[in-house]
Amino acid sequence: MGIEAKTRFTADKSKCIKCGKCVNTCSGMVIEQGLDGYPVMKDFERYGWRGCWRCEHCPAVCPTGAISIFGKEPKNSLPPPPPEMGGYMERLIVNRRSCRRYLDKNVEPEIISRILNAMAAAPTGGNSGNVEYTVIDDKDRVKQIRNVAYSKMEEAAKKRVYTSSFSDFYYKKMKQSEKTVRKNDLLFCGAPHLFIAHEKCVGKWAENSKVNCNIAAAYFELLANAFGLGTAIMSYPSDVIRELAPQAREMLGIPPDHYMNLIVGFGYPEIKYARGVQKDRSRKTHRYTEMRK
Repeated sequence: MGIEAKTRFTADKSKCIKCGKCVNTCSGMVIEQGLDGYPVMKDFERYGWRGCWRCEHCPAVCPTGAISIFGKEPKNSLPPPPPEMGGYMERLIVNRRSCRRYLDKNVEPEIISRILNAMAAAPTGGNSGNVEYTVIDDKDRVKQIRNVAYSKMEEAAKKRVYTSSFSDFYYKKMKQSEKTVRKNDLLFCGAPHLFIAHEKCVGKWAENSKVNCNIAAAYFELLANAFGLGTAIMSYPSDVIRELAPQAREMLGIPPDHYMNLIVGFGYPEIKYARGVQKDRSRKTHRYTEMRK
């Protein structure tokens, strides 16, 4: 099978203007302009560093929609965001809060599907795309997992045994928070759904794999907020599952050799905020042009 048959790379000559943008944005440097000026894909050994990165820059950059790859047509791609998107993103980030009180109801499946479809474009080192997403999108299943992990956590706490990240002081503070902010659930904050990015971390790129998972959690959290959902990025529940309640990990279906650290709880918020916050990080922001003054 030839490379172009394998990748299904095609350039519609009736649309292509021979601008060369696909060549100059090809991460794997496997696209070149042929003798007639139209783009072609060179032979390569395998996907990744030795060939095509599967980034899909080529159809994305083509101004006339002449290029398709992997059977994906340009007409089916979402258009670029409008110029005012910067202002919307600014407001989204300033207004996002850690949500620790949720309505006891499932999120509409279509909303979750749209978020997960967008998550396919979340960046990974070397465009590896090896991060896996586990989504518990049924509140009753979350409660089952929570009950198993919570009982193991409390059983250990009675013996004054805690996760490596906690101590008697922190545990008591978290238990205290169940009376108000965490609504009877210090573990998942009552979130009806869970999102967990995980990946097998081996070899020289193992640390990159961990970063990929954390990036995915951040992207998911922002997307969920953009759709009006509440979110909380949590690490303590992951510690409990990993160190005290391996049965809960089995219920999540996450392989034992996969890295998992951040769990994003999400759902419809019980409490909505009226405005963004006014945090100031100017003392910890080191901007070159201002440092020269």
